[in-house]
Amino acid sequence: MAAWLLLLVALASAVGAFGRVTSEAVTIPGSDSQAARDTAGAFDDAASGRQPVVLYAPAGTAPLSSSGQRRAVEEAARAVEGVDHVVAVTTPYEPGGGGLGADGRTGRLTVELDVGGRDITPETTRAVTDAAAPAARAGIEVTAGGDLAAAADKGSTGHSEIIGLAAAFVVLALGFGSLVAAGVPLLTGAVGLGASLCLIGLAGHLMDMPSSGATIAAMIGLGVGIDYTLFCLTRFRELLAAGVGVEDAAARTTAGSGKAVVFAGSAVVAALAGLALGGLPLLHALALAPGIAVLVAMAATLTLLPAVLSLIGPRLTPEVRAGRTVRAARRARAERKAPDDEAPYEKTPGDEAPRTDAPHRTPDDEAPGANALPQAEDRGERREGPAPAGWGRIAAFVASRPWRCLLGGLVLTGVLAAPATQLTFGQLDAGDKAVGTASRTAYDRVADAFGPGANGPLQVVSTLPAPASGPDDTRITSVTAALRTTGGVASVGPPQLDASGTRVRWQVIPATAPADPDTVALVHRLRDETLPAATGGTGLVTHVGGATAAQADLNERLTERMPLVVGFVLAVAALLLLVAFRSPVVAVKAALMNLVSVAASYGVLTAVFQWGRGASLIGLEGPVPIPGYVPLLMFAVLFGLAMDYEVFLLSAVRAAYLRDGDNRGAVVSGLSGTGRIITSAALIMVSVFLGYLLSDDPVVKMFGIGLATAVALDATVVRGVLVPSTMVLLGRANWWLPGVLDRLLPRLAIEDDGHDGAVPPASPAGDAPLADARSTS
Repeated sequence: MAAWLLLLVALASAVGAFGRVTSEAVTIPGSDSQAARDTAGAFDDAASGRQPVVLYAPAGTAPLSSSGQRRAVEEAARAVEGVDHVVAVTTPYEPGGGGLGADGRTGRLTVELDVGGRDITPETTRAVTDAAAPAARAGIEVTAGGDLAAAADKGSTGHSEIIGLAAAFVVLALGFGSLVAAGVPLLTGAVGLGASLCLIGLAGHLMDMPSSGATIAAMIGLGVGIDYTLFCLTRFRELLAAGVGVEDAAARTTAGSGKAVVFAGSAVVAALAGLALGGLPLLHALALAPGIAVLVAMAATLTLLPAVLSLIGPRLTPEVRAGRTVRAARRARAERKAPDDEAPYEKTPGDEAPRTDAPHRTPDDEAPGANALPQAEDRGERREGPAPAGWGRIAAFVASRPWRCLLGGLVLTGVLAAPATQLTFGQLDAGDKAVGTASRTAYDRVADAFGPGANGPLQVVSTLPAPASGPDDTRITSVTAALRTTGGVASVGPPQLDASGTRVRWQVIPATAPADPDTVALVHRLRDETLPAATGGTGLVTHVGGATAAQADLNERLTERMPLVVGFVLAVAALLLLVAFRSPVVAVKAALMNLVSVAASYGVLTAVFQWGRGASLIGLEGPVPIPGYVPLLMFAVLFGLAMDYEVFLLSAVRAAYLRDGDNRGAVVSGLSGTGRIITSAALIMVSVFLGYLLSDDPVVKMFGIGLATAVALDATVVRGVLVPSTMVLLGRANWWLPGVLDRLLPRLAIEDDGHDGAVPPASPAGDAPLADARSTS
């Protein structure tokens, strides 16, 4: 615990000294927009580029074109020039300053700084707008735009984390019946969250880290951190209730459930690593951020949690409850029926020998040729026993009607997934920001005065084989004329030559907004038609860049690479499950089942964001485009998270099958014993994800809705209906293993904590509290 405290202090000190850095820059190696950006580097521009400060004279004040307002604007410009890091300021009245809007009431100061966009801080923006006080005193509204606005709009998501933690505390307190026990997952989750955010902030100094990356990492890290602790704490309380000492219980919990945490967490990281196949630095950053959060959550579960359990263990399971737990467990074991025997089979907690009339195999004593199935026949004959309740009743219902449940679950998820057939990748712009933010205000002012395309100019860059004589060089004028006559172009700025005269660029203002599909169509028209026709035979090499062109190239690259990433993640998930459960059928089936919840989440994402169904309920004004990286990152994250519940459920089912050789009974037992804790863990994670809907960032809202939908469906419909129904229908084929794989695969025994004595499991027929639920994880 002292080591973790020192680590947090060290990380917080580093962040205090160096700061958390984010960048919205998009680098796409090999793309046309990246070539344009690299070529433009030859021009002597400020590090920040040209950042706008929007000026607006509202009704009732003199227009900016009046002499008095002009003096105020020029005085403000001189004051802004004195701000730290500002190297130049251009007024709307100067050549190249952008001019005034048609109504004469809107203009822009163009500010250039000696720092890049990633290093512009909210303090820098505040200093610039404060320096423009002379304009404000004249009644002019001053609003930062561009990267200055993005810095000013950076907000904390602390309220989302607090809501998620509060919801988790309520669920845990009700499940455990102990405030102290409920606080343990929150402690480890909060510590992991703090360390993760510091590490991600520091990583931003080494790579372009989007601002949404830290939020997504916090969302996922907090959810898995609490879930991992919940699984371990459930097992720890179970061991205490069985009479195991506190320190031994903590050690055995880490050896058993901790092993499952490492497996599940590694699956998440492996799925995120698949995004590297996308070949995009943006994907690398968006995969690294949640990957760091998951690794920190794993480390906290394996080191901080056992230390906490050792210190406060006796307070986690009240004595009276522990006694009741042991008695309930013994009673459950006494009532358990053998597949072919009506009589109860009674065992004491120390008597773990299998029945002599039922096959018994453990993961560590399977003989070669394990594809030879147990001899017990799964005839579907069931004996009458105690009336089940809760998840026991659900498990019995699914097992007795597998076809109906399978078809019903597929129909439900199919309806939710249907909109995903119309999912298209788009791009967001400042017009999708929340009303009242600096980015949105500046966007609206500029769009109203100069046209929607002024918020997303394109940059056309050419390299000449020989230096130009000047802007009037015929090679340059022919391109200028072609650009101005291209459909969808509102205006074209004068050509600019670099110092060597071998590079020239034009600023092209589209007639449509940056996020409008027509603007993307214009990018392709310029690349495929206008520029090749204008430069044919001249030797000019031209590229089209700018933020809109870069986003278009990004979406195209993601569309191209998505099959490769999806295939990799599917293969990794299936391989991990094959190693864990030594069954090709279970591995392939589980990987395919994960696709069901992902498809349903894509459908909800499409309906809410792309179609705008219910968008107003989550703080949006209407439909917004879905960036291509959102579905791809969600796919990797969801596959990793689904492994949590898959491992937990299948461990219980496999343990029951190895004990009794009864496939259907094992499915019922596994679902009965794990259903409550799986749904409790999912409820916590869903609460954490939905808490992020309060963010103003549409991308964060997308992840909140998409992840919450997928986890909710995965823990209920997929794990509670589809997986058990297919396992019942497949029968003993679930556990078929070819001899060659039996010899090659390692024997992990995920549920084994290294002790021969087993803890009495909770009754599979009951809906026991979290403390009593069997935790084979």
